[in-house]
Amino acid sequence: MKSTKKILRLLITGTTVFVLVTIAHILGVFSWIENKAYDGRMQATADLFHPSEEIGVVLLDQDSLDWAKESLEWGWPWPRSSYAKMIDFFRRGNAASIAFDMLYTEPSLYGSEDDETLGDACSRFGKVVQTVYYSSEGSAPLYPVDPIKEGAAILGSVTSSLDADGFARRNRFHATTGEPGLAVASLILGEDLPDLDAIPKAKGGGMYIRFQKSLDNYIPYTAQQILESEFAIEEAEANGTEVDFSGDLLDPAMFEGMHIFFGLYAAGLFDICTTPISAKYPGVGVHICQLDTILSETYLRDAPLWLVLLLIALTTLAGCLAGGVSKQANTKSIIGQTLIFILLCAVYVAANFGAFIPGLILPLGAPIIALVISFFATVLETYLSEGKQKRYLKAAFKQYLSPAVIDNLIDNPDLLKLGGERREITAFFSDIQGFTSISENLTPEQMTSFLNTYLSEMSDIILAHGGTIDKYEGDAIIAFWNAPTFQDDHAKRGLEAALACQKKLQEMQGILMEITGRPVKQRIGLNTGIATVGNFGSKNRFDYTMMGDTVNLASRLEGINKQFGTYTMCSQATMEGALKNGCDLHFRPVADIAVVGRKEAVKVFNPMDQSEAASQKKAEEIFAQGYVLFQKGDFQSAKATFETAGEDPVCKSYAAKCQKYIQNPPENWEGIIQATEK
Repeated sequence: MKSTKKILRLLITGTTVFVLVTIAHILGVFSWIENKAYDGRMQATADLFHPSEEIGVVLLDQDSLDWAKESLEWGWPWPRSSYAKMIDFFRRGNAASIAFDMLYTEPSLYGSEDDETLGDACSRFGKVVQTVYYSSEGSAPLYPVDPIKEGAAILGSVTSSLDADGFARRNRFHATTGEPGLAVASLILGEDLPDLDAIPKAKGGGMYIRFQKSLDNYIPYTAQQILESEFAIEEAEANGTEVDFSGDLLDPAMFEGMHIFFGLYAAGLFDICTTPISAKYPGVGVHICQLDTILSETYLRDAPLWLVLLLIALTTLAGCLAGGVSKQANTKSIIGQTLIFILLCAVYVAANFGAFIPGLILPLGAPIIALVISFFATVLETYLSEGKQKRYLKAAFKQYLSPAVIDNLIDNPDLLKLGGERREITAFFSDIQGFTSISENLTPEQMTSFLNTYLSEMSDIILAHGGTIDKYEGDAIIAFWNAPTFQDDHAKRGLEAALACQKKLQEMQGILMEITGRPVKQRIGLNTGIATVGNFGSKNRFDYTMMGDTVNLASRLEGINKQFGTYTMCSQATMEGALKNGCDLHFRPVADIAVVGRKEAVKVFNPMDQSEAASQKKAEEIFAQGYVLFQKGDFQSAKATFETAGEDPVCKSYAAKCQKYIQNPPENWEGIIQATEK
């Protein structure tokens, strides 16, 4: 009888949840969740898709502007004859098309002849897409001036299709007035336009776009490169000579059959779009990625309604079964139910991401909401009817333990067991420079005061950034992120904590120098990678700690700082992990280090905030020049270059290394510094 009543309650709960969630889904209640889930999947899977080799990207960047101003005395805007030169370049290479994401709606400042020059170049090539723009639905179009409009082979619309939240997740094939979009226009000129009716359609019209993480994935060329190459070709033709393309000049033939996109990429000039990848995605990237999606046929399609309803029904059923599987509402059963619930969520999310890769957009919001509501509704029902024992036990425990400790033990019962797991972490090691000599001049009381003050401030910063402090070894602090709790941005957290510690140490100099009588500096090393974390020790005494090669490298990087005069050093893995999560720090390259115990060299960097980076910009540029010579083994030239950086510690350290190698040339030089000591 009791089981029958429970089944009936579960059936009523499940049916109610299914109906309510289905209605909410149809009414668009979960649109925000679905959009964000879509964006997350796009970001997570973007690196799995390589950019099409049939697409070329040319960007007018700040370097090109600077070059044109210095070499050609061109201010902004450039004369339109410059774009004519680029068109001539790609005409030589027989490109499939070239599309300009630029508006020429006003006559050229350089006169009508300038417009005619561009229009004539368009006509000669016959494969140029010029743009038409609509500021809003139903607004009057903005066309290029007549010579350019008439010279273009086709006009393409650059007006993106935005969702209600302002994101560009899709794009139409044609504008409402009939002009093709920039991507479709390029395909028309290239004579490789597929059947648009066969392409899966997106909600709201058009097609979903498979975005690349960055336009840099297309190996973009600059306007300067194209113009310099065209100038060289024209000069060679005039002199009856041949162009040497072995240097920086580009051979037009390398662009044969490619669809070329030209866009602005200098600060203040290019338009930006909010896409699933970034809130500051170049507008031209929307059209480039649309074309890429069509060429690679990596289409995305919405799940049909019948499949959506089936998924809502299955997740509702799963939530009810997971929430009602226990006969009692005790701590052990709740933990088991929670694990089952988490597993179900993880399985569905994984399936959701897995289906996204081949192009099926499964709903995430409605099924997960159905799973959550049905699970917690059944758990709450069980709790209210059978949870007295749990409440009694928790109240009893509170007589002896803090609520935080109790909750942690309830959620993580395995914390009291020995054992570890492999997990990606960011490891942190810090040490005070010259601590031995500092300690020799302090009384025990002064040493206690010094360490307590220093360690307390540094620890507070690490904990505030979500770090786990492993241990203290004298003045050294060992910490890590992403364990025991998961933190997707653990590399970013570790780096920001390291710089915050350095900043705080500077602020504390007055207090600490009252004790030590000398400045106090610390070296920090960070590395990101797979390590083993968990409880290690004996049955009666153990610590939650980390171990492995990742940890050892972080420790080595802390010590390697002194070879280069730096105080904070991180590995390339830590830098990449931080940048992936929106870190706005600057990373100055320091060296390729061969560390004992590792087969491959490690690229290491000196992280710093943007203001410090600006102050070191000149020194960093000099270092980059010298480092190329250093790696080639030209130590004499490298030394002379490094010495021009003045008192920059990194350059000074390299100048010293060059002097050492000049006196004792290394054998089998590969441009890698051997870290033979900590």
